[in-house]
Amino acid sequence: MRKTSIAAAVPALALVVALTGCASSDEGSTTEDGLTTIDVGISPFQDTYLPIIGQEMGWFEEAGLHVNLRSLAWNAAMPALISGDVDIAVNNTTGVVSVANADPEVVYAYGWNPFTEGSALMIRPGGDLESIEAWEERVGDREEARNAMIESLAGRTVVTTLSTDMGKQINDALASVGMDEGDVDFVDMDPDAGLAAFLSGTGDAYLGGVPQRGRALEEGMEIGLAGPDLAAPPINGAVTTRSFATDRQDDLLAFVDVMHRIIRYCDAETDACATTITERLNEETAAGLTVEGFEEYWQNIELYAPNAASAQELILDEEGVSYWKNTWDSDNAYLVETDAIPEAVDAGEHFLMPEVWEAYVDAYGADQTEY
Repeated sequence: MRKTSIAAAVPALALVVALTGCASSDEGSTTEDGLTTIDVGISPFQDTYLPIIGQEMGWFEEAGLHVNLRSLAWNAAMPALISGDVDIAVNNTTGVVSVANADPEVVYAYGWNPFTEGSALMIRPGGDLESIEAWEERVGDREEARNAMIESLAGRTVVTTLSTDMGKQINDALASVGMDEGDVDFVDMDPDAGLAAFLSGTGDAYLGGVPQRGRALEEGMEIGLAGPDLAAPPINGAVTTRSFATDRQDDLLAFVDVMHRIIRYCDAETDACATTITERLNEETAAGLTVEGFEEYWQNIELYAPNAASAQELILDEEGVSYWKNTWDSDNAYLVETDAIPEAVDAGEHFLMPEVWEAYVDAYGADQTEY
């Protein structure tokens, strides 16, 4: 198996494309209009591109922010944050746990997007692997079918992006049936490149992001295993540094407020939201995501919190569908076991969402409904 360390992702910083502006701002700098500048890293997926809506609608400016959005390859987001090229990255807990030992400044500030059903292991129709549904039809039990499907990956080749939540998902699935990374041959590639390779015949299975999943389905591939059948879901949100979260808390909370506003807008005006995101996404990637596909996925295969009360219910509550600690513990287990990090990362030091959530509710309230 070929593994890629987090450090190996640093050259990917060259892939940064500024969507607005040309250079990272100085901390706390202001524009001529008195807006505070924030550089935000977003990756080309239908969920992490949501800040584009806030930019185009002028909502960041209304919140007193001048937001430079920088499109980054998924595995370049954390290196960009560490280097200071961005102030905030839209990423997830896996990204924080993967780098926190190397840079203790990195923290997870606030989540709004549990990737509940988003992860999907794609397989070839008529190939050597069968879907969980096919197994369930044969054995009559969902859990037994799940285990059998995962066990059938032994000796097969899986294309995914290691040292990210994508690699973690498949490795968690393997561990749940007593297998490990040595039982599978991995091809480690960026999601778009991996999808192209898979569609061209490389590998027996593929796991990428939602746009890649949609494209694979359009090309006739099948879903072998998805969502919680794989592992605890990733949780997308605002990842930043401890100093930014402390020294510029007002800016962080304002950014979060706009993100909740964007979600409420997309709930109410899904077609318009889908059009904006898919047009931009398809300009920059080969995903080929359609408006219809976006609408089908929205609040379905992954969930979005329209306000703080919803974020608490989904992420902070122990009974939530994406309780953060389950995912955090899963991140630690995977990254330690694969030698990607030297030791487990302390949530008390690096998962700041409970404190940030309280500050946000104090400033903005918990139950906003209008956009």
